[in-house]
Order: sequence, then structure tokens, then C-alpha cells
Amino acid sequence: MFKIKVYNRLFINQPCRLCASPLALPNGLCEACHADLPWLLNACKRCGLPLPFTNDSPCRHCDDYPSAIDRTLVPFHYQFPLNRLIPDIKYHKKPAALGWMSHVMAQYLESICTDMPELLIPVPMHRLNEARRGFNQSSLLAYQLSRHLQIPCDHRLLSKTRLTPRQMTLSAEQRRHNLKQAFAIHREPPEHVALIDDVMTTGSTADELAQLLKERGAAKVDLLVMARTPSPEDGELTENQPKAN
Repeated sequence: MFKIKVYNRLFINQPCRLCASPLALPNGLCEACHADLPWLLNACKRCGLPLPFTNDSPCRHCDDYPSAIDRTLVPFHYQFPLNRLIPDIKYHKKPAALGWMSHVMAQYLESICTDMPELLIPVPMHRLNEARRGFNQSSLLAYQLSRHLQIPCDHRLLSKTRLTPRQMTLSAEQRRHNLKQAFAIHREPPEHVALIDDVMTTGSTADELAQLLKERGAAKVDLLVMARTPSPEDGELTENQPKAN
């Protein structure tokens, strides 16, 4: 009887993390909130940019800006409620939402991905910025995904060694130049790895890290990211979109 009560308390009649309905699924959301999330149904397989239709070929953005990223897996548009929750996580020190987010993301990855990476690698922050914030949200997300997916996670394989200016006001070329020699890799990676981040805006940071990983022996680099914004190069950034990584 005690075990039944514990099970019910953990998995049944728990409030939804978004609307507080007492009918949450094991991932922490009720069915209605789960369905209402801003699911990204059609996206470029290479860069994750939203597309009006399904297309297995690289999009125009990928033709114009080739990347070392082989595949981007992203479940959501950067829209409400994610465009409120993710800034709260990063700038108001409220990381609790990463619990249900990681669970939903893991379910999404398991449903669409037949070839999982061998290693998860969070996008690193400079140690001073991480100290100011108190945590690296990409590391927290990678840790939770590692638990759900049973894939090892290495938080120390990559590091950011140079403080860089914010990229929001920079052009595409300036962004790429801004990140040169800003990161270090400390050992050889497996053949198939995945970078983990919360939001993808330009992809400049992920591309720089993917190049570094491939220089040290990785054959395939995925990017697993919670949400995708429209490309700022298309002039579609809005006030609710995050500063570019």
C-alpha cells in the first residue's frame, strides 16, 4: 500500500507545470498544455530553420552559410511560453522549468531519432559569465537529457577560454569572427557527438564548436536545441528573441 501511495504521489494527480491542472502526464504537463506548445513541425534538417513544408534538402540559408553541424534536432519555435520561460531561467535564476522541458525534449528525440549520438556535450560558457549566473543552463539541460536518454554527458570536453562581446548587434561575418579561438577542446571526442543548447539563433557558436570537434576526430556533430528562432539574417528578430549565442 505504501508503494502504491508513493507511485500515485509521484506520477498521478500532479499539477501541470504550466496551468496547474491536477492531471499532469509523467513529463510534467497536462495533455492540453503539451499539445499547445509551439511545436516546430517543419524545419531544415541541417540548421533547424522553420520551413513552410517538409524538405530533406538543405535550405537556402544552409546553401549561403555552410556549417560543420550535420543535423539540428529542435522540437519548438521560440514562441510563448518558451520565450518567457527560457529568459526566466537564464536571467532570473529560475532553472526549475528545465525539469519538464528536458523530459519533453527527450521524448521528442526518442520519437524521431533512430541514430542517437554517443556523447552529449553542453555548449560552454566562460567561467566568469557562469559564475555571475550561478549555472550554465546548457549544462543543466544536457545533464537531464543524459539521465532520460541514458547517453553519457561530458561537461569538460569543451571550454570557453575568451570572453566575447555580445553578438546581437553584429553582422553574420562579425559573429563568426567574434568567436574565433574563443573555445578549447581538451581531449578527442567520439565519432558521433551532440552539442546541447537551449535556444539557437544564428548557429555561429554551434558551428564554431562543431568545427573544433571535427578537427579533433568527430565524424558527425548534431545540435540538440530546445527552441529555434527565425534567422536574424532574414530580418525577423523580434524583441522577444534572445541575444545570439
